[in-house]
Amino acid sequence: MARIQLYALICAAFVLGIIGVYSSGIARGQDKIKRKLDKKLIDNMRTAKEVDDEISELNDTSLSDRANRWVRKDNR
Repeated sequence: MARIQLYALICAAFVLGIIGVYSSGIARGQDKIKRKLDKKLIDNMRTAKEVDDEISELNDTSLSDRANRWVRKDNR
């Protein structure tokens, strides 16, 4: 009977070890995805800041000239 309990205990420890490794792998994968999303967000914020700074540096005529390229002509 003691031998059966020993085998059951070894099997339970093995299963718990497998579950622990599996759950740590899932957590690591989620962390990797979160870091990737954070990096993309930071890159997008940096790009927006660069565009905002570039527009702030333009004088009124330069800004008007650049905007005319993108604004539709009103040919009524």
